[in-house]
Amino acid sequence: MINEFRQDLVSGEWVLFATGRAKRPGGEQKAPGLKNDKNTCPFEDPEKSGNEILVTYGQEGQLLNEKQIQQRDTWFAKVAKNKFPAVIEGEAGPRRTAGPFKVTDARGLHEIVIYRDHDRELNQYSNDGLANIFKIYQERYRAMASYAASRYILIFHNHGAGAGASIAHPHSQIISIPIMPPDVRRSLHGSENFFEENGKRVYDLMISWEMAEKKRIIFENKNFIAFCPFVSRTPYEVRIFSKESHAHFEQCPAEILVDLGEVVNFVLNKMYKALNNPDYNFFIHTAPVDAKSPQIHAFYSWHVEVIPKMKMEGAFEIGSGIEVNVVDPDVAAEELRNA
Repeated sequence: MINEFRQDLVSGEWVLFATGRAKRPGGEQKAPGLKNDKNTCPFEDPEKSGNEILVTYGQEGQLLNEKQIQQRDTWFAKVAKNKFPAVIEGEAGPRRTAGPFKVTDARGLHEIVIYRDHDRELNQYSNDGLANIFKIYQERYRAMASYAASRYILIFHNHGAGAGASIAHPHSQIISIPIMPPDVRRSLHGSENFFEENGKRVYDLMISWEMAEKKRIIFENKNFIAFCPFVSRTPYEVRIFSKESHAHFEQCPAEILVDLGEVVNFVLNKMYKALNNPDYNFFIHTAPVDAKSPQIHAFYSWHVEVIPKMKMEGAFEIGSGIEVNVVDPDVAAEELRNA
């Protein structure tokens, strides 16, 4: 079994090899669909299925004690260690070589957030319910951040087999890794370079322009805004930003998480109606764990991305690295708003 990152000699990008993941339920499927049988669902009774529970949360997003946990209907979500982790626990060792290639052990933490309701997808939660979910994300992020092997922590949710979900029961995942993800690294470097060259925060400029144009905005409230980016990489891609830009998601004030929940609720329900319940990936991009300098707030903003799985990559995309989007983001935003 292999658990390691290998660096490409030409591009410098890292690839994660986690061969044990193929053993997870549905891990070898090509995404035709997911079994949705409560009687055989490993998350219906997580402990009985052998999941190691780390913490349990109640309906208000509070931690439950052992007595409260025994009352089955009181729990809202349980956080467990992933039984088929992409990374393995342990100290991050030094990078080594394999011939001309650089290799590093895939050390980190891989957790799953299991929601109690088997048939309740994220779009069916209230604003407060989604705020509780984001609160859980924040708390688990902080817990992971103290782990020695954590350089970056990614929070994500896969909906549907086409988006990579292997179990139908709704659950999110949080994973810490010892390297910087290529997409995040490009965003950090790009936004920093833009700031140095123009003296402006690129995300503030994007948000201001979207608010002036009013074409691609799907929804906004006092603290957050959701829009289809002018340069959307995929059809119906949506990004959600805080209007008070900050680099670290885990430092987002708890009192405005309900506003984030409202925007996410609106976006997911519009996607559900306009795109007929599409498979999608939902994730949070935030500053790296070790980015403690106040300077990062000058150029970077954490944000949420929701990517419906609306297309298959062809040879041009794979061979050139250039995304092909067949839907005008102006049209995509209008369809979502009016759904």
